[in-house]
Amino acid sequence: MTKARGGLIPLVVAASVLAGVSGRAQEPYARATLDSTRYLVGDAIPVHVQVSHLPGATLRPLFADTIGGFTILGMSPFRLQGERLSVGDVVVARYDSGDVTLPPLQFLVTQPGDSAGKTVATTELALSIQTVPVDTAGDIKDLKPPLSIALTWQEILLGLAAILLLAALAFLLYRWWKRRSQPASVAAAVPLRPAHVIALEELGKLRQKKLWQQGQIKQYYTEVTDILRRYFENRYRLMALERTTDEILEDLRRIRLTSELLGKADRLLRRADLVKFAKHLPPTPEHEESLQIVYDVVERTRIIESAPGTGPGGRADVGP
Repeated sequence: MTKARGGLIPLVVAASVLAGVSGRAQEPYARATLDSTRYLVGDAIPVHVQVSHLPGATLRPLFADTIGGFTILGMSPFRLQGERLSVGDVVVARYDSGDVTLPPLQFLVTQPGDSAGKTVATTELALSIQTVPVDTAGDIKDLKPPLSIALTWQEILLGLAAILLLAALAFLLYRWWKRRSQPASVAAAVPLRPAHVIALEELGKLRQKKLWQQGQIKQYYTEVTDILRRYFENRYRLMALERTTDEILEDLRRIRLTSELLGKADRLLRRADLVKFAKHLPPTPEHEESLQIVYDVVERTRIIESAPGTGPGGRADVGP
């Protein structure tokens, strides 16, 4: 009887360990690896990502176009290895040298029976970004003399075409400068249209295109955010088309846009970043909501005509 009980103890311990491992296997986790820890400035650095999950789970990246000083160049579609492991590559680059750390890459894993999903993150990856080495110990050599190469007829014709093109550009620039130098009374004959009028027209045209209904999701989000960025430029004189999402939001905080409208702009711009740079596919209701966000921002911040005496020039601001 003593021997029987002694034989049962290892079995009980093994069963407990297996139960613990099985329990942990239900929780998703992620890991990332690199091919090397040394790269040159501007190199494309493939980060190999593995995400463990239950069968039937879906993945969604939670990072935009930059992360911790690294630029996201692209991401391959994740593919299944078996039923519980998804693998893919995230390609990054860095444009300054030094010993740096790539922050954790976060993903939202939605497993069967868990509608809220769980956020998993890879570990930090340390690597060294170096410049091209220069051999200072080598001899300094003279430059080779220039080689003489005979011109072909094609090269001569190409040169003449370039000269004609430059002449045409110079003529167009002269015409433009001449028009700019005309009296202000002539230029004032064509009035500028208000920013909200331009934005509402563009929103109407975008709705008629039905881009997302035809599966052109990336093109749809590119156009809807361009309309919002152009409106900010025309309305507040911000350089919105050439700036990142974080820079635009910082400018909007500086002009004291309301927290509600700021939150809506933040949600739309970051959603579009995920679509354009991380191949994210939002749920269908979010497509129409994105268009409505731009309508709300325009309507609540536009400059409207008012009765004489309301403000300078008979105009009044709506919103900030």
